[in-house]
Amino acid sequence: IASYYRTNPETGELMTPIAGNNVESTIDLDIQIAAEDALAEIMEFLTDPEQNVDKNGLPGDGQDAEGAAVIVMKVDTGEILACASYPSSNLATMNEDWAEINSDPLKPLFNRAFGATYAPGSTYKMCTTIAAMEHEFGPGSKLGTGAILKYGETIDDKGRFEELGEGFNPTCLLYSAANATHQDVDASQALMVSCTFFFYILGSRMTWQMMDETAKALGLGEPTGIELTEKVGWRANPDSKAASYSGVDATWNAGDKVLMAIGQSENRFTPLQLAVYTSTLANEGKRMRATFLNRVVSSDYRTLVSENQPVIANTMEICNDAYISYMEGMQRVIYASGGTARKIFNGFEDTTHTFPSDIRVCAKTGTAQTFETWSDHGAFICFAHRTGETQPDVAIALFGEKVAHGAWLAPVAEKILLAYYELDAASEITAFENQPG
Repeated sequence: IASYYRTNPETGELMTPIAGNNVESTIDLDIQIAAEDALAEIMEFLTDPEQNVDKNGLPGDGQDAEGAAVIVMKVDTGEILACASYPSSNLATMNEDWAEINSDPLKPLFNRAFGATYAPGSTYKMCTTIAAMEHEFGPGSKLGTGAILKYGETIDDKGRFEELGEGFNPTCLLYSAANATHQDVDASQALMVSCTFFFYILGSRMTWQMMDETAKALGLGEPTGIELTEKVGWRANPDSKAASYSGVDATWNAGDKVLMAIGQSENRFTPLQLAVYTSTLANEGKRMRATFLNRVVSSDYRTLVSENQPVIANTMEICNDAYISYMEGMQRVIYASGGTARKIFNGFEDTTHTFPSDIRVCAKTGTAQTFETWSDHGAFICFAHRTGETQPDVAIALFGEKVAHGAWLAPVAEKILLAYYELDAASEITAFENQPG
């Protein structure tokens, strides 16, 4: 190596390298491994035609699944504990594998966690709930007075949306699949069963500005604050539609507002932004700056050069009615009959009982429509805390391309939470090494 050292052109002195400071990231190796392994496991299952079959032996949904990503974040600090993108590559054998990596159409070197943007689907519905409860009908409105959505107010799910007349009549998934409806549901019930009709109505009652400003405050379509280059994405509004289309297709209309309310239209966010959003919901509106930086120490680990401190990026005052509604709804997703993720996390229909009963999870599944011949994209977000505690500990956001259902991704989050709480318990009795003296 010494043969490559340079010399000082003025003195002729050999210029030897000087060890720099050590930068420590917030990534927890055990949680990172759990996240990578669990994400790869579910994606390999989905794409395996021998494993992914339905109860009749027919091909299961999501066999055309492609890429995916997961982010794990500490709720109170914004520290990123794990960041995984699928597919990935092995750094140890990258030279030998380069031809295969470079030709892979799924692009293993592409970081989907904060480099790709997707429609959030139904994970956006907490944002819509908050916007409707935080805003009021305008003076003289024929739709009502006071809050656009009041606590406990129910909406009758008619299955087929007809508020804008013929020509724009999206339906609730239950109506499309089984010609049935959810009947009268309030906000928490609508989140539990992901009643799309409920949110169609909320979208038709509000202006796009109401939802846009709420989404912005919650961190959607906003820089997260990480120390690396990230894709910021964009929120659904007239400007983003005009930038995405041309001619008559670029014109914003009432239907866009309705689709915006269910996380479709032009909403495009990274999985990292979904993690920040999830953490902000857990924090009752306090949005933390996301960070990969823990601290900087000297090369010999004897001196602490700098230590990163949590930064509040924004605080949104969420009214108590909205907070209770989405918290109850996200809990019911797991722990109530009809919840869209009730078969996991020791939930209502979880027969495995492998998940600790003293850990409570709040979650939301999401599905984003794709082309007719493709499976839908899926999203899953959650945060968790121990029973008896009020402050959530950790937030997780997952997104899968063409995985068909957001609930498919829930087992990944379950394995990550198991790893997190195992480490949390161990940290109470273990002194970690490499602390600067």
